[in-house]
Amino acid sequence: MRESSSARAVSGLDPLGPMLGDLRLVTFMTDFGLRDPSAGVLSGVVLAMTPNARTLDLTHAIPPYDVEAGAEALVESLVHLPVGAHVAVVDPGVGTQRRPIAIRCVRGDVLIGPDNGLLLPAAKALGGIAAVVVLDDERWWGPSRSHTFHGRDLFAPVAAHLAAGVRFGDLGSPLDASLLVPAASLPLEVKGGELHTVVRIVDGFGTLVLAGDRSDISAALGTLEPGLPLTITIGDQTISTVWANRFGDVPEGAPLCYIDSAGRLALAINRGSAAERYKATRRTPVVITRA
Repeated sequence: MRESSSARAVSGLDPLGPMLGDLRLVTFMTDFGLRDPSAGVLSGVVLAMTPNARTLDLTHAIPPYDVEAGAEALVESLVHLPVGAHVAVVDPGVGTQRRPIAIRCVRGDVLIGPDNGLLLPAAKALGGIAAVVVLDDERWWGPSRSHTFHGRDLFAPVAAHLAAGVRFGDLGSPLDASLLVPAASLPLEVKGGELHTVVRIVDGFGTLVLAGDRSDISAALGTLEPGLPLTITIGDQTISTVWANRFGDVPEGAPLCYIDSAGRLALAINRGSAAERYKATRRTPVVITRA
């Protein structure tokens, strides 16, 4: 793959050559859940192959098959971690013609997983893409070979080899980043003093995390001060709430609109579930305006 001059200027190295920094840290993010040993097997595979690796489980509780929620979790977590090899498996297309890939980021990290849009938002957050390879060199796969458990048989072994010092460019065939399956695009529009957005994910507390950030809501509503009255339409319901900095800015059981700890626009209930109260799910349309 031909590297962009901007990526080369940042890295100062051949993007397919020696890694930037230490990749002994191997992290895992999946939708496997914890009822069976699948999640633990990933760490076991890495440690059996590379005993001096350090493994870290980010989460295995991504909703099954929810690629967008997995992408959100990767972005939210990886920006706070050291450089490492990060395995992400939310892979409804496992065993099909979808490509297994590794992305080298400008920061130095390597993202390992399926080519289904899961990895791209995290790559952007980690400085952009320096290089991509398709994981088609079976030297770096594990001894088990299945059509349904590439986390164990392909992705974790590749991470183990990276942690042991294998050169990124040796993992497989170079791929032009423009050929990757794009991440999902969510509707977001400023129109006549209104922000038209959608629910991007529902978190574990029932908070509605929306498409957009502070710049988007400011573009629609202007200056945002705590207590600013807002009217929000969620699906076919319209509610009155306020702009806030923290949950304690509103009474218990009251709604609030705010920027969450990851910089995302969100709608929550103080000590309650906005998703349950407003019967909202991923992709539910939301319109926000000044009251």
